[in-house]
Amino acid sequence: MFASSSTSENSNLSINSIGKLPEESSVLVVGAGGIGCELLKSLALCRFGSIGVIDLDTIEVSNLNRQFLFRREHVGQPKASVACDSIRRICPSIHIEPFHGDVLTDPRFDMSFYKQYDLVINALDNVQARQHVNRMCLLCSKPLIDSGSTGYNGQATLIFKGRTQCYDCIEKPKQQRTYAVCTIRNTPSQPIHCIVWAKFLYNQLFGDNEDPNNEDVTPDSDDPENANNELENKTNGHHRVSTRDWIHKEMEEFDPKRIFNKLFFDDIIYLTSMKNLWEKRRQPIPIEYGKACLVKEKNQNGQGDHDESTMPKITDQRIQSISDYVQMFIDSVNDLKQRSDKQREIALTTKEPTFLVWDKNDDADLRFVTASANLRAHIFGINLTSKFDVKSMAGNIIPAVATTNAIVAGITVLQARKILATLPRLSHDHTLTSINHLTNVFISTDRKTGGIIQSIPLEEPNQSCIQCSDLEQPVRVRINMSLFTVSALYERVIRNHLKMNKPDVIIADGSGRILISADDDEDEQMMLKTLDQFKLMNGTILLCEEDYADDTNAALTQNMKIKLMLEHTDTIKDIDDYIIVDGHVIGEIKQSLKRKLPDVDNDDDDDDDNIQHLDDYQNEINIVKKTKRLSTTPNEHNTNTNNNSGAIHMLR
Repeated sequence: MFASSSTSENSNLSINSIGKLPEESSVLVVGAGGIGCELLKSLALCRFGSIGVIDLDTIEVSNLNRQFLFRREHVGQPKASVACDSIRRICPSIHIEPFHGDVLTDPRFDMSFYKQYDLVINALDNVQARQHVNRMCLLCSKPLIDSGSTGYNGQATLIFKGRTQCYDCIEKPKQQRTYAVCTIRNTPSQPIHCIVWAKFLYNQLFGDNEDPNNEDVTPDSDDPENANNELENKTNGHHRVSTRDWIHKEMEEFDPKRIFNKLFFDDIIYLTSMKNLWEKRRQPIPIEYGKACLVKEKNQNGQGDHDESTMPKITDQRIQSISDYVQMFIDSVNDLKQRSDKQREIALTTKEPTFLVWDKNDDADLRFVTASANLRAHIFGINLTSKFDVKSMAGNIIPAVATTNAIVAGITVLQARKILATLPRLSHDHTLTSINHLTNVFISTDRKTGGIIQSIPLEEPNQSCIQCSDLEQPVRVRINMSLFTVSALYERVIRNHLKMNKPDVIIADGSGRILISADDDEDEQMMLKTLDQFKLMNGTILLCEEDYADDTNAALTQNMKIKLMLEHTDTIKDIDDYIIVDGHVIGEIKQSLKRKLPDVDNDDDDDDDNIQHLDDYQNEINIVKKTKRLSTTPNEHNTNTNNNSGAIHMLR
């Protein structure tokens, strides 16, 4: 009887203590765009009890085709607010709260904010924000699902501190956003080079032509490869006519055919006279308007000669013939000239600009860049690009497919329910009981890799990852970024408080930037700059590394790595104030130093007499006020040092 009762109690304990129901759970969704809208709908219909939504953006017309929580009347309003209103209409009883702000810099989104939630879901479209949320979840030991899509591919990957790879465990490929001017103007070799040139051309014809930052599209006679050849060009009668200067007169007389011949015949003739450029390259072939209208082929290499079974069914995804692009160029130039004239008239009586601004979502703008880029590509023997692909490349965007977003969102919600099933019911405990049954899920249209939806086993953390490895001590310092200087950070926090001698201080954002180098002399002007001048923000991680050996005393050898997390707060008003959070970490560092320096006199180990341990740190303003009295009551800290769990050290 006793055994049966015991078994029953253990069974009830197991049922009641493990596994949270959606109704009992709180989820933070970061991003209310394409995937975010689908996520919020699915979470609400699955009866998740509490949802927080962060998004910085406002609604644009281009969002309406796939972000179904928004309507035309919502254009210009915050995405987070409108999304939450729409969800409340679907599920009136749900608790959903919007947060319109930048997840990177808004001081509201600190560690205490993340700790309110059982689970965090990323629905972001940029690397920097995803890295930041990844860091915050690691610091809070919160489960994170990182969702994303690229065209017809997508993923919902799981991140658990110390148990799986984090977002930064795998180095992200760096996409080139800038290109050498001489490559764009003289020697393009890729479709993107022609697209960038076409956008430059748009600004020359219809944009702010007086802006010196707008690049000229005329052949660059200063190309280093063309050294000693300019004199020969002049003697051969080839003259370079600047498009920037030529266009002022031409737009008054306006003839699209003359513009065509200037760009694709005259300028190309001049380029071919720069003999040095073509010694090891294919020489471009100039083409006049009349002959271009007769070219029906799609590329010199036969590109685009598809049979009917492989021909894209959507017109924008098809490669057109050269004659089609000629007509597209003429039509778009005429359309944009009319709009440009109208814009100038409007500017006479309003504060509107006198010029046009290129917009990837405007059909005439996109047709102009597509036609110009492909005509130039044809001249240089480069593969042509569809209008669909030009939009994604010219706008620096990843094509979004609504169906993919819906699939990713559905899988993400299933992942969330699996995670909740392993969470203890106690709200303060977010340690997963088991992750053996969990997997990462990828959506891929590449049939070589298997099915469209694939489950991939979770991978162990990368031990060399700066963000999630346990090789460095995590220390949180709360400061006012607009007041605290690099010098104060280095001298007061790193050297005086953390007891490091002269470390390298590296910004751990994937860029590899060194804030302070141990090998270089300190630049006084640089050291006096505030941290926000270096674009350091709330949640930035600094890696402090020191490998210092004293030849005269082996006991002074130090090998330390400490991760320092910067947390911004506006409540600190003094330039010398800062807060060290989690005092037990400092204790561990000091103990480590004592072990490293056994023979060193530690009489000054208590040199930070202006530290006070505080159990309650909810009101930072009160903490700051108390701190300002510490300089006159240096021994006050002795009255409250028995319990330093979760304490804050307030320094000035």
